[in-house]
Amino acid sequence: TELQSRVLVNAAGPWVSQVAASITPATIQPATDLIQGAHIVLNEPRVRDIYYVEAPQDGRAVFVMPWKDRTLVGTTETLFSGADPAAVSPTTGETDYLKEVVAHYFPGTQIMPVSAFAGLRVLPRNQKTAFGRSRELMLVRHRRLQPHVLHLYGGKLTSYRADAQRALDIIRPMLPKRKQLGDTRQLRLDPA
Repeated sequence: TELQSRVLVNAAGPWVSQVAASITPATIQPATDLIQGAHIVLNEPRVRDIYYVEAPQDGRAVFVMPWKDRTLVGTTETLFSGADPAAVSPTTGETDYLKEVVAHYFPGTQIMPVSAFAGLRVLPRNQKTAFGRSRELMLVRHRRLQPHVLHLYGGKLTSYRADAQRALDIIRPMLPKRKQLGDTRQLRLDPA
């Protein structure tokens, strides 16, 4: 399939590099890694508050929090070595790591995960551990190309509005003039 556009925003998450590689003419791509983060879901301990704890194994930040009438524990940070981001799943090592964290902070609790899941984060490639790398969104563009292309690498859930505004500010000159109908800074977000 071939598509043409005035401007393209590549916000494909863990597939961002694959999408970037399929664009003609070719665009600049930063060196990145996919970092896997696993979570486990527990019936016990049942917590009512959010706990920020440090893993006794290595000092990493781990959260223990209420989630859908259960307890969510996570996350890990492991270099993803698979070929397909859709195939991400927690490893035994990751679930054991999280169980050890819970056992350390909630001694005497029988820790039996009822489920586990994993996701991927795009981080800049460097020599630091995954935990030590920047979480800031990388906006990669090449001004000379037509159509203009903007790739979004990484980013954080907590800064998505500011990140979206940064992206819009970059592509706005390439978009047709329109009457503004709303302002996301003024829109209230209600949980689903």
